[in-house]
Amino acid sequence: MKATSVEQLNGSQLTDLLMRLLLDERLRTRLASEGPAAVASGPGERECLETVDLTELNSAARQFRNAVWKMGRSGGIASAFPRSLRILTAAGVKDAELLTGFLGSEEFGRFRLVPHAGRGLSVEESFASYLLGFVAAHRDHRLAGVGTTAGGGGGAGAGMTMSVGGCGSAAEAYVVLRETVTHELMTALFTALVCEQPLSFDIAVEGIVTTGRGHAALRRYAPRSVVSWSDRPAAAARRESAEPAVAYAYFATPAGVTRGAVSAQIAAAFGTTPSAEGDAARRALSGRGLW
Repeated sequence: MKATSVEQLNGSQLTDLLMRLLLDERLRTRLASEGPAAVASGPGERECLETVDLTELNSAARQFRNAVWKMGRSGGIASAFPRSLRILTAAGVKDAELLTGFLGSEEFGRFRLVPHAGRGLSVEESFASYLLGFVAAHRDHRLAGVGTTAGGGGGAGAGMTMSVGGCGSAAEAYVVLRETVTHELMTALFTALVCEQPLSFDIAVEGIVTTGRGHAALRRYAPRSVVSWSDRPAAAARRESAEPAVAYAYFATPAGVTRGAVSAQIAAAFGTTPSAEGDAARRALSGRGLW
């Protein structure tokens, strides 16, 4: 009696199986402890899994995680979101936990290189979307006592801690963290708009407008958030403390990325209704090489 041959997996099915093995640590654990029959969805998968070297698979999974963490315009996720990750680290959230959650998330599936080549979002926008969901989900317990760190890597305000108990409530700290994620995402996207044309990925973020010299966007942030991003937080606090919300603009031009707090007169450039104020603001920005 002739044995029935097993139908082989096609390219798409093989890719799907490989991605599941790389992304799902529990699946790899079950494969190691229970064998291929316990995790295969059919004879074709079982035949493939029987050829897998578990040591090589675990090594490949570690390399894949490391590669995703390092992807990005300027060195990777950690480089794109330094302030956000420092705040989360202070709350006891490890980078490895965030990466594991991201790899298993719906947001990761929107990243343009996974699971198949083609159009999609950048790794920065996909990770920011996941991170904002993570922050919202954990704000009432794990992040309830988080502090925020002001300043960049080497300015006069680097390392200044704004603790919830000393300088603001838990709700304010949550706003700072959420807006810091948004700010770092916008910075990464505008860096890409300067350095990578045409873009190899889509942008889902709303409010980015095309100008005569490139792109621009306006966001409104809490003053405490803007202070925390400043290299001179004391000066920033004096300047912004009276404002209920700070108008903060991003510009991408051939000369590079320009960003910072702007006046109400300049913010008028982003108005959607035609006005004399908007025209005047755009002329002023054009004269400075930003519009």
